[in-house]
Amino acid sequence: MLKDLTPGSSEIDWCEDNYSVFPFIAEFYNTISNALFFVFPPLMWALSKEYAQRVNPSINLIWLLLMVVGACSVYFHSTLSLVGQLLDEVAILWVVLCGAGLWFPRRYYPRVLNGNRKVFRIIITILTLCGTVIAFVKPWLNSFLMMLFIVPGVITLYLELKRVHCPRVTRLGRTNLCLWVLATTCWVLDRLFCDFWLLVSFPYLHCFWHILVLVASYSSVMLFAYFDAMNEFPEMGPVLRYWPKDHYTNFGIPYVTLKCVSAKPKE
Repeated sequence: MLKDLTPGSSEIDWCEDNYSVFPFIAEFYNTISNALFFVFPPLMWALSKEYAQRVNPSINLIWLLLMVVGACSVYFHSTLSLVGQLLDEVAILWVVLCGAGLWFPRRYYPRVLNGNRKVFRIIITILTLCGTVIAFVKPWLNSFLMMLFIVPGVITLYLELKRVHCPRVTRLGRTNLCLWVLATTCWVLDRLFCDFWLLVSFPYLHCFWHILVLVASYSSVMLFAYFDAMNEFPEMGPVLRYWPKDHYTNFGIPYVTLKCVSAKPKE
């Protein structure tokens, strides 16, 4: 176990040169590119206060887990240790499965569940624990496990967008899907074509992956929070807004608020 904590014990080594900036940080730019994971979640915590109070307080768990992802990624990229790699991958898995437990629409549940969200969340919790164990026992399966749950999430997002008739939500959904494609492309290109990026002196695509995947993740959270509110509490009039100015739809930060905050949620 101690050798798994040793810097450089991970088999994964991204394209960025190691220890080129500081002698105690393996991948400096891949490490600092996680900074937004500690900036956005507290901001989104504040912007989502109304939704958390009236619809689903568990959204705050997502913001906390995103910060955990950032912390684990910092540890991994600064040390390139196997333990850091596993913590980074497991943290991502927990965020994805937590989101599924919170917002996967009841209409897509297996019939045997009869729309019971409590039972569905228990199943998701069991899957999360099993995935965590597998991640540490068979690390090479981690990328497959993440795709196994992320891909259905993207498909669900697409299906829910087809049900929405709000141009603002549809636009954010399309942008979000493009962000996921762009982020994944950066990850793949950095992994497969490192020699080329070193040749052109630009081994930083994994940094862009960190930034793009965070933006894609928080906008996905807002979209699914909106879908959830519309599906479960339409009487509250959920709407998508942007901070700091509502007309900054291209550059603002989206969040969900409620028109009818006085309405009581259905039991």
